[in-house]
Amino acid sequence: MVTVEEYEEAKAAEKAANDVIRQYHQEKADTFRERLKSGEPFQQHELHYSMNSLCPCGYGLAYPVDAGGNHYWDCAGILMGVADESVEHTAQLPFSMYKVKGENDKHTTRGVYLPKEKVSEEPSNT
Repeated sequence: MVTVEEYEEAKAAEKAANDVIRQYHQEKADTFRERLKSGEPFQQHELHYSMNSLCPCGYGLAYPVDAGGNHYWDCAGILMGVADESVEHTAQLPFSMYKVKGENDKHTTRGVYLPKEKVSEEPSNT
């Protein structure tokens, strides 16, 4: 039988562990925000890509390899600083809300850029 003292000790250890986990995720999020704020684009080797999900702009979805568990999928073009801002991009898709399959040895969107054709706003002369 578990004593009250053992229970209280386990609860204190659980709280301490949760505090460390929260701090870890906060530090990862802070590091990512600082990187974005610096304007330094991510490089291919710094990103983990989706298996087959693309942003509407044509780039694969990705996130930084050292992102914490509370991060999100984003347009690789935006993360690498090469995205065309005049086209639609996938909004940030939190890991907790979206199931996007990550890349593996055979399937990846790494290096993929399949732009959709822009629709001309000028009327056709035909």
